[in-house]
Amino acid sequence: MMGSTHSRSGSTAWAAVAAAAPLAGIHPHWPAMLAGTLACSGAALLPDLDHPEATPAQAFGIVSEAVAKIVHRVSGGHRHATHSLLFVAAVFLATRLGVWQFGPWFAVPLLFVLCTFGIRAMHLTPGISMFTAAIATGVFWFVLHGDYGWLPVAVGVGTLAHLLGDCLTKEGCPLLWPRRQHYMIPVIQRTGNKVEQLLFGPLFAIATVALFIFAR
Repeated sequence: MMGSTHSRSGSTAWAAVAAAAPLAGIHPHWPAMLAGTLACSGAALLPDLDHPEATPAQAFGIVSEAVAKIVHRVSGGHRHATHSLLFVAAVFLATRLGVWQFGPWFAVPLLFVLCTFGIRAMHLTPGISMFTAAIATGVFWFVLHGDYGWLPVAVGVGTLAHLLGDCLTKEGCPLLWPRRQHYMIPVIQRTGNKVEQLLFGPLFAIATVALFIFAR
């Protein structure tokens, strides 16, 4: 899938989590729900750090490009280790550990990175994605009052949404990596086609808004 579709799917996935949370006795407040939307949309791009030309690799210039090249080499190439359930578990646990050990010192920079990914992918403010992300992160820092317990869930949900989206393509994903078998339900034959652009994007946007209305 295209980066914009992945980001929107992350937003929708987070809205679904927020809408379902009260059923488990959890009532997330609006600042966390809104911050989680952007964070989850950015986290939905994390698996593509294994591709040097993908949105997250381009988000911070030569720095993110260098990181992507390292991830590409270490993970075995595009759609290998970072497109597995093991990777989802790893980023969830790493984020949880970081938030637990370092609190805002870890959570705020991560939130900025994820916001930049999401804003850039969805073309919300072309050319000034980092600037917009910095403002959004500052606002969230002010209104969240140190509450970042939701962030590991947003990272895990967003990453998982990416995998599920890629499983709808003909390439699929090696969900049980290091096993090489790719799992797929090939609804999308070619990424970036009209079905993805004209159908999935608007559907994700509508679903996100509807789920947040339901979450109220």
